[in-house]
Amino acid sequence: MSFTFSTLLSMIIINAVFVIALNQVVKTSVINYFNIDLFLLSSLVILLRFLLPFEFPFTVSVPVKWGLSYLYDLFVMLEINILGHPINIFTIFMIAWYIGILICGSRLFLQFATIRQRYRLREAAPDSDAYAILHKITSCHQKSKAVFRIYITPRNITPFIYGIFHPVIVLPDSVHSKEELFYILSHETAHYYNHHTLYKFLCSLLEVIYFWNPLVKIFVKEINRIIEISVDSKVIAPLEPLGRLDYSKSLTSMARTLAEKKTTPAFTATYNPAKTDDSRLNKSSKTKSSKKPSSLSQRIQMIIGSPDKIKTLAPNGLVSSLLLIGALMISLVFVFEPYRIPDKYEEETFDSDSRNLFYIANDNGTYDLYLEDKYLMTETQISDPYIPIYTIFPYSFD
Repeated sequence: MSFTFSTLLSMIIINAVFVIALNQVVKTSVINYFNIDLFLLSSLVILLRFLLPFEFPFTVSVPVKWGLSYLYDLFVMLEINILGHPINIFTIFMIAWYIGILICGSRLFLQFATIRQRYRLREAAPDSDAYAILHKITSCHQKSKAVFRIYITPRNITPFIYGIFHPVIVLPDSVHSKEELFYILSHETAHYYNHHTLYKFLCSLLEVIYFWNPLVKIFVKEINRIIEISVDSKVIAPLEPLGRLDYSKSLTSMARTLAEKKTTPAFTATYNPAKTDDSRLNKSSKTKSSKKPSSLSQRIQMIIGSPDKIKTLAPNGLVSSLLLIGALMISLVFVFEPYRIPDKYEEETFDSDSRNLFYIANDNGTYDLYLEDKYLMTETQISDPYIPIYTIFPYSFD
């Protein structure tokens, strides 16, 4: 395995294609017509590919003649003299990248290590309603040996779950309704049973590693949106229409009563969408149309069924779906490389710096171009000023 400038550039290109396609799929509600878990799986493959940006033995190099060669020459071939040592721009970028990863990684670790102190968590009483409802929910998942713990925080935040092996559910102390507790705990446990805490952890690592790439943040945001839709679909599956309505009311109620809009840790799976989506929900009463629905409004439409739901697959949605599949395949197999002359032809080529390439000046003002003793062409003007000009053959060839 190796990591090169070409590998990094390929990851950026593939990331851009995948983000644009994924954004369009969610935007056009095409996701409603496919298995949501399939989208999550494909996103996971792309995510893992970004976390392992190496060239593997089965990787196929695709030479690109336009653009990449110039970028390669600029970032790799061009060297800058720093303190008497030649260094290329790509090496400088890599050093800055490593430093950034250490800083962002340290922040993520501190965020995880101090979560109890920052949120002033205390465990719920064993005989509390929360644990009684949790036991009722988890009894339906006998195959899972996970032991959930419930912690209460005085902060007015969105409920969330964290922990890959030892899941912890955090609830604000403002939640008292048994019905609301049931929906919240059903939602959070569904996150764990569907391995979304692992997804969120990997997404956090991705944001740490590619802290400089804004497309990665968009990619993670869209994954979070799909994760929430996926969980909603699983929670409402056994519910009657009235239960679905109550569940959607719980979502909107939680979104509108959280006045402080506290941000939850990056590695957690939450009950409600991000702050930006909540604000968009509040604005939805003032505007009747939007190019892209907020996460919460889209989830509610899916939960209770919307009369405005798309009935046919839009052309741009179909194209986006194909782009998703294409980006997935390309990310696994191909790496874009700047075009270079194949080795088998390299011996037949020459450059203008070769001593065996020269001009012979003619009396009529033209110039004969030779490679050693082989005549190549006659030129009326000198095409390369670095090629030497002679009036007679400068070398003797045996």
